[in-house]
Amino acid sequence: MLDGQLGHPAVSATTVTEAVLAAARTHAERGAARPALIDPHRELDYGRLAASIPAAAGGLRRLGVRTGDVAAILVTGACDHALAVHAVSAAGAIPAPLPAGADVPALAELMKKCGARFLLTGAATAAESLAAAERAYVRQVFAFGNVPGATSFARLVEAGAPPVAPDPGPEPPPPADPLRDLALHLCDPPEGITHAERFADLHRLGATVGLGVDDVLACRPGDCSSAVWAGLVDLCLTHGATLATVEGPGLPELLAEVGRRRATMAVVTPADLRALDAGTAELPVGGVRLLVTGRPDRDTLAACRVRHGWTVVPLG
Repeated sequence: MLDGQLGHPAVSATTVTEAVLAAARTHAERGAARPALIDPHRELDYGRLAASIPAAAGGLRRLGVRTGDVAAILVTGACDHALAVHAVSAAGAIPAPLPAGADVPALAELMKKCGARFLLTGAATAAESLAAAERAYVRQVFAFGNVPGATSFARLVEAGAPPVAPDPGPEPPPPADPLRDLALHLCDPPEGITHAERFADLHRLGATVGLGVDDVLACRPGDCSSAVWAGLVDLCLTHGATLATVEGPGLPELLAEVGRRRATMAVVTPADLRALDAGTAELPVGGVRLLVTGRPDRDTLAACRVRHGWTVVPLG
């Protein structure tokens, strides 16, 4: 889970995905074309997000995904990540995002350890994830884009399960307390997180970040831990903000995205913060709230706040 003191668990009889979907529908009513997620590959608005997740979840159920199954997820981009995680969760299964950059043996071992029975991948990650799946216990593969041998995510959303698909049978009875069910199976480091724990994490993260409906948050996913990254995605979706992501480790790319999107918040590393403080890099717009990962130097934090007047918040 996220480091630091956790907030109190939300009093809820729902799951994180149901809360995200309810919020997405509300934000779509304010404007279906409002961007929810932006990455280098595509843009996903609140209207399509709210419609795609339950449709894909229905397709997964009709194709045999059962409550409690574990789904290995290896995709690129915030849009595919959010769709994959929440479609899996809405289908009653447990998403297990795999770390980017891991080699085939490591991916296969992670798939076996988490007990993955199906895989969601993309064209950019298909080679290594499919090779790893052959060494694990994966029975079905779903993919964003055209991946041979996989059922496309678009087919799940637009056409649902094929007419020849077998009837999966009656739905199991709902759990007595869905908050105790696993919401995520993290692999780096390995950890199972329940919906109650995720609600608590989101409560704490929301209090730290102070996100609003008109905010735009710029981020490089690789700069965050798996738990923080998942939390930031869901925090933006529940608050009606926009998450804009860039790939690669370079600070110039992040700052260019801040300027392009007129971002109000940006996630930076301690090294990024030192570069900004030293003047070797400059914020393209004023008033940006900086969210710092890891353990930033206290003197640098103080200098940024006093000398530059920036709002700097450690994420932990």
